[in-house]
Amino acid sequence: MFHVGVCDDDADVLGKVKQYFKLLSLSTNYSFDVHCFSSGEQLLQHYKAMQGEYTYHLLILDVEMSGISGIETAQAIRSLPDRDVQIIFLSSYPEYIMDSFDVQTFQYLLKPVPYELFQDKILKLCSYIHSSPNRFFTIKVEDDQVVLRRPDIIAIVKIKHSLAQNKLKLITSSREYFINGTLQSYSDKLGNPFLLIHRSIIVNLEHVRRFNANSVVMSSDEEYPIGRSQSKAFKDVYAGYVLKEIQGRG
Repeated sequence: MFHVGVCDDDADVLGKVKQYFKLLSLSTNYSFDVHCFSSGEQLLQHYKAMQGEYTYHLLILDVEMSGISGIETAQAIRSLPDRDVQIIFLSSYPEYIMDSFDVQTFQYLLKPVPYELFQDKILKLCSYIHSSPNRFFTIKVEDDQVVLRRPDIIAIVKIKHSLAQNKLKLITSSREYFINGTLQSYSDKLGNPFLLIHRSIIVNLEHVRRFNANSVVMSSDEEYPIGRSQSKAFKDVYAGYVLKEIQGRG
C-alpha cells in the first residue's frame, strides 16, 4: 500500500484525484491510502503533528493555492527534512516548472490531467519506489504489499508461540506489522544498518539510543536482549556504524 497526500484548495480537484487513485487500485495490484488537504498550511500542520514520523510515499501539490503555494509547502517539507517523499505538482501554469526543480520534483503535470496520463505517471512512480531497495522495503501483510521506508523500521522480533512458527513482528516508528518468514532471511534482505543481535531479534542501528553488554534500548524505549555470542560483535559493528556516520557528516 502507498500512502498519498493530496493538497489542493479546489474541492473538485481533490475529489477527481481521489477517484483516479480508486480506479488505479481496481485496475492494478497497487493499493493507495489517500489523505486530502485543502491548503499548504493544513498539510504542514499534519507534518508537525506527526513529530518526525513521515508516512507519505507521495505528495500531490497544487502550485497556486490561497495562502502558501505548493512550492513553498514543498520547500518546508524538504527542510524538515523529508527527502524520501516523492512530489508531483499540479498546475495550470507551465511557467512554474523551473521553480519546482529546487525541491526534487518527480513530475509536473498541467491541469486538467487526463486519467491515462495520471495512470502512466503514478505507475512509473510506484515502479521507481519498488526498485529503490536502499530507501524502501516492501513486506507482504496478508494479501497486501506494504511499502515501508527503511529508516522507519526499528526492529523485527520473532513471535514466541508454538502455533506461530515463522511469524515475526516488524516494528516501525508509527505501527507494528505481523509478517511471515525467518529472521535470517530478513537480515539478509535488509543488510546494513540492520543487525541480528539475538536469535529472535533484528534491530536497526539508526534507532539505538543506548546499550550495555546485555541489552539495547531503542528509540521506541523498547529494550531488547543481546545474545551472549553477539555481544562483542554488536559493540564492534555499532562502533563502525557510528564512525561511518560521523565521517559522512564531515
